[in-house]
Amino acid sequence: MAVYIIRRLLQGFVVLAASTLVIYSLLVFTPGGPKDQLEEMRAQATGDKPINPAKIKSFLALYKLDSPYPINYLRWLFDPKDTVEINDQQETVRKGVYLNIGSVVIEGSGVLTGDFGRSLQISRGVPVMKMMGDRMGYTLALTTSALLLSLLIAFPIGIISAVRQYSRLDYTVTAFSFLGLSMPTFWLGLMLIIFLAVIPTQMHINGATWLPFLPPGGASDPGRDGDLVNRLYHLILPVATLSFVQVAGYSRYIRSSMLEVLRQDYVRTAWAKGLTQRVVILKHALRNALIPVITIITLSLPGLFSGAIGVETIFAYPGMALLFVAAIFQVDLPL
Repeated sequence: MAVYIIRRLLQGFVVLAASTLVIYSLLVFTPGGPKDQLEEMRAQATGDKPINPAKIKSFLALYKLDSPYPINYLRWLFDPKDTVEINDQQETVRKGVYLNIGSVVIEGSGVLTGDFGRSLQISRGVPVMKMMGDRMGYTLALTTSALLLSLLIAFPIGIISAVRQYSRLDYTVTAFSFLGLSMPTFWLGLMLIIFLAVIPTQMHINGATWLPFLPPGGASDPGRDGDLVNRLYHLILPVATLSFVQVAGYSRYIRSSMLEVLRQDYVRTAWAKGLTQRVVILKHALRNALIPVITIITLSLPGLFSGAIGVETIFAYPGMALLFVAAIFQVDLPL
């Protein structure tokens, strides 16, 4: 067992190192990325509008492109000394890790120390971890709410669909699942905004004051960031959009797992012993059917932190996914 665990850990380390190298390379060499920006700056330096050579040098230091590839990748992982441009001035900033072991001093920054650098475009000079931390709470509120709601709906649907296999209810649930799995979240979000936010708001303005309407986006109304009720009010449409798609997927997994368990001998024995349907389904079948379902749910946990790109973009919800999209369009490499 120990040999197996060590081998798996080594394999995981190799996969992690290879994947980070590929991701870093894609970011550096992507069209419009640092390499293209550098070539454009060098072209300007020799053109009619010369650019300050110090700016090019600063640019190379910021992106760690003053080292040959792949040494710059290793410096991205751990850089013994770091130079950061703050307010157009070069400053040496100690961050990341600082260990003093006798006469040996280990000092540096980089991804391995939990330091992802500072934003270069969106919020110049602001640490990436701080920007992510400011958005993490919004993303967790959205994704956790959607996950809990979808599970509360998917479990009864999946169980009933499995118990009543090939019934009208089962066919209805199957059709609903295929509809949910094939529906893009950005389209569903737009439809909910139109029919539950835009049209009711216009009717409310035109005299139908009795008609309620939902906010089309944002995390809260201006000046009401600390109002919990208002923030929950703004979560209704994003959570509904994200939950609808998740319910379709989870209900299919639960149904499939339940059908496999209901055919087992010990379940038939429970029926033969005269146990009630509730005891057989919930106590005997569901417990074992949960094993693969929990695995599927666990695989979706990273999405709780990264956010839902389509949903957060459509509803302008200030979470991690919206920050990620902004970083892509503005080519903010550290972020």
